[in-house]
Amino acid sequence: MQMVKKMKGVVAVVGATVLACTPLLSSPTVAGASSAATSSAAMPHITAKVTKQGIVVRGTAGLRAGRVHLTVKGPGTVEFVSFDPGYTADDFVSDVNKCGEKCNVKALKRALANATIHGGMTGGTGTIVLPTAGSYTPFTIGERGAVVGQPFRVSGPPRKSSAPSVDGKILAKKGLSWGGSSMLPAEGRFLFKNKRDSGVPHFVQLQQVEVGTTADQVIDALLAGENGPPPPFLEAGLLTGTLSPGHSMTVDYDLPPGHYAVICFFPDPNMKGMPHAFMGMVRVIHLM
Repeated sequence: MQMVKKMKGVVAVVGATVLACTPLLSSPTVAGASSAATSSAAMPHITAKVTKQGIVVRGTAGLRAGRVHLTVKGPGTVEFVSFDPGYTADDFVSDVNKCGEKCNVKALKRALANATIHGGMTGGTGTIVLPTAGSYTPFTIGERGAVVGQPFRVSGPPRKSSAPSVDGKILAKKGLSWGGSSMLPAEGRFLFKNKRDSGVPHFVQLQQVEVGTTADQVIDALLAGENGPPPPFLEAGLLTGTLSPGHSMTVDYDLPPGHYAVICFFPDPNMKGMPHAFMGMVRVIHLM
């Protein structure tokens, strides 16, 4: 019941612990890796894991820009970010850690203006795109706040590699709304794309809910906090890394059939760090 307890905790604090630039909500209980996991034969394969000592990433030697197959081992979330010239990993950590229980919006905006987040995973597999030659830094955010790993460089020009076939799409759209597939198979692969005109980063929290639950009921439960009725969350779910606008990734998954809320808790830089879910960014879809 780890996921249900954590989701109830989020409802109780009404997102007070949501930090910038990461899916911080929880490390979800996922039913298992999809048997349709992306083949690594046609593209490079990197692995990442959060440890007590930091972040371990393997497979980056000689890497060229382009799409890579990513495996994140263990429950931690590992994401990848690139920085504008003059902005450093230390700057990023400092700015992100200022957006916690009380969000320093100036710091959040500075981080978003100088960092591009390319996606990541929480204990799963998929593909991300490292679009250009340059330096990329793995990071995670947890109880210790933001932690970065050793940066690595990729060379150019970008490799030509097609995205793997997908069973559906989840699209983050302008106006803090979700688009894409209303139904997905219970096991497969989806494309998560943050459309360029969305204007802000997003991530996907895919959380199973009781049959018949509406998006409005999920939002009401989050807004009510501990004073409201029991939230309609069930055990299964998954969590992706964050994508900056105009970027995409694919996610392999294997979840129980049922109804799932698509949620984003990223803190909004224009609304004093309010999580997007509390501003209406919730949609219910069906996994069959």
